[in-house]
Amino acid sequence: MNYEQFKHWDKNIFLVDMTKEKSKIFSELTEKWLNKYIKEWKKIWIIVNKKWYSSWVICWDCGYIPKCKKCDVPIAYHLDESWQEFGICHICKTTYNKSWCCENCWWFDVKNYWTWTQKIQEIILEKFKKKSIIIESEKVNSPNKISKIYDEIKSYQIIIWTSLLTTPIKDIDFDIIIFMNADIWLNIPDFNSNYNNFLFLYDTFTKHKTNNFIIQSFNTESYSIRNACKLSFDEFKKNELKFRENYNYPPYTEMCVILYKNEIEDKLFTKVNKLYQELLFIKETGGFKDIEIFSTPPLIYKMFWKYRYNIILKWKNLRQFMDQSFEKLKIFEKWFKIDREPQNII
Repeated sequence: MNYEQFKHWDKNIFLVDMTKEKSKIFSELTEKWLNKYIKEWKKIWIIVNKKWYSSWVICWDCGYIPKCKKCDVPIAYHLDESWQEFGICHICKTTYNKSWCCENCWWFDVKNYWTWTQKIQEIILEKFKKKSIIIESEKVNSPNKISKIYDEIKSYQIIIWTSLLTTPIKDIDFDIIIFMNADIWLNIPDFNSNYNNFLFLYDTFTKHKTNNFIIQSFNTESYSIRNACKLSFDEFKKNELKFRENYNYPPYTEMCVILYKNEIEDKLFTKVNKLYQELLFIKETGGFKDIEIFSTPPLIYKMFWKYRYNIILKWKNLRQFMDQSFEKLKIFEKWFKIDREPQNII
């Protein structure tokens, strides 16, 4: 059995282990419920997390993934009105034609990787012979916007959503909610990843009247996912605080992120390394031996032609060090961007 069931007095939550169903978009359990509920004309909500057609394409021969020339991110692929694929960078919005052969090895084994809203819509039509509607988060982020598409949402049996509705839509109840990828936040290298992932699931379970949920995950042992399925905020908090204490993250330390950007990569390294060495010198000579200082590229290394690099500082009493260092080194005047209370480090 590839799933666990978490029973609550008014909810059934099924956690599916997708590592045992790697070749499938929909798990066996998901397909079973979809077939049953489509026949019974019950309302189905599928949360896909990502808009458009596919995350990127990958060469199955050499592993090459085409990236945007302006930004260090893979090119995402969408379908236009005539169902033709085109590429776009989700940072700078530059568009690209889809290449059917690898730009690196020139082999023709190039395939789409992962599945987004448009691809799910296509699969549902092909597999279940059922039309669905895609509702993007920006279309339902206010009561006025919801009212404009209310009749359209009500008329469709299957709704594909890109994110969670903060407030359920009045008079529209869903019989089942399906998460296609419950690991979405866990794939982001940030100290708030577990917290964001937990809230994404927990808020869905607690705010909506739906009785049945299917959670597809490649990481079913994650405490953020398991505690959400258990509806246990207290247990999650205990695990999360232990994680943060072990790795010296807030609230156990103060943090500061110093970001530098430059179109010339060598200048970037020179400027960041110089400031890094100056901060280390103040640390050693000023009696700040316990402070952590390290430099690292952010998740997106290049944006809009500019390379990016972070210096991250962590310490229980960081403000004293920050005030002394920033005054002495004139960091603002050197075009560094400083975030004294970062919400993330990506």
